[in-house]
Amino acid sequence: LKDKTYVIEFWATWCGPCKQSMPHLTKVAEEMKDKGVVVVGISDEKVDTVQRFLDKDEWKQKARYTIGADPDRSTHKAYMEAACQGGIPTAFIVKEGTVQWIGHPMEMDEPLAKIVAGTYDAKAAKKTFEDAMADELAQQGQQNAMAKAIENKDWPSVIKMMDEQIAAAPADQRPMLEAQKMGALLMAGKNDDAYALGTKVAAADPRVRPWLAMTVLRMPDIQDRRVDVAIGWLEGVMKDDAEMKSQPQLIAELGHAYGMKKDWKRAIDQTKAAIEAAKAWGPNGADFVEELKETLKEYEADALKGDGAKGDAAAKPAQPAAPAAK
Repeated sequence: LKDKTYVIEFWATWCGPCKQSMPHLTKVAEEMKDKGVVVVGISDEKVDTVQRFLDKDEWKQKARYTIGADPDRSTHKAYMEAACQGGIPTAFIVKEGTVQWIGHPMEMDEPLAKIVAGTYDAKAAKKTFEDAMADELAQQGQQNAMAKAIENKDWPSVIKMMDEQIAAAPADQRPMLEAQKMGALLMAGKNDDAYALGTKVAAADPRVRPWLAMTVLRMPDIQDRRVDVAIGWLEGVMKDDAEMKSQPQLIAELGHAYGMKKDWKRAIDQTKAAIEAAKAWGPNGADFVEELKETLKEYEADALKGDGAKGDAAAKPAQPAAPAAK
């Protein structure tokens, strides 16, 4: 309708960020109703799934706007796929049959106010969006090409593409890209070059040391694992940064490194310390604590064997990251 401005928001009942956005969408729907704003939330789940979610008292209060179900994904195709959008929640602001803005619903207040007031520069917004999408698609193409080169173990091509990325990246992004290049060099068997690059990056940006260390300790198919170098990076960042010193993941990773050296006492001590640090996460850290306890049992069993084989303890998968902030 010509006198209406629509917020078409795509969400799902399982999506935490979508749920966080719902009270805000309710506020927009209620406060801007008199200005012709209509908010519609669309899930591609089954109608029954959406209805059961909305029947809960919590969401009766937090989701007071129109909700639709799109189980055949036809509306998803018309909006999300057509705009090359893959993540949710995503909101589209539509006026007079034309999409005016696309983005996260928590960031739509300013453009929505301008659209309603008639002061919005839709042409400029379209160009900004299309430029951003062109960059994103170009980056996706580069990532696909690199993934194919990695799959084919075409390391000269991988390293060449990484060098191009590093040269084009802003200065603050280069250390992490160089850390990734170190991994590629290790996979290519260029071990001295890899560790020389890692040493340079570790000195230039200490924040990257944990990633460098975990590359050495965890990346598969590496022939030259200089565990002592990785330990130096981990201990260095924990010594220099008080916040890092208390991170359960890093403490556990240091224990893992000592386990790879069959230094069971230090592996056990670090794992015990990681368990205590992870307990500070409360319920969110419970699974991690249990995993660490299993690792501790393996180290204690290996310690009883003396210098015997360590078994699978040295090859355990990477520990999970800290729970994401809600």
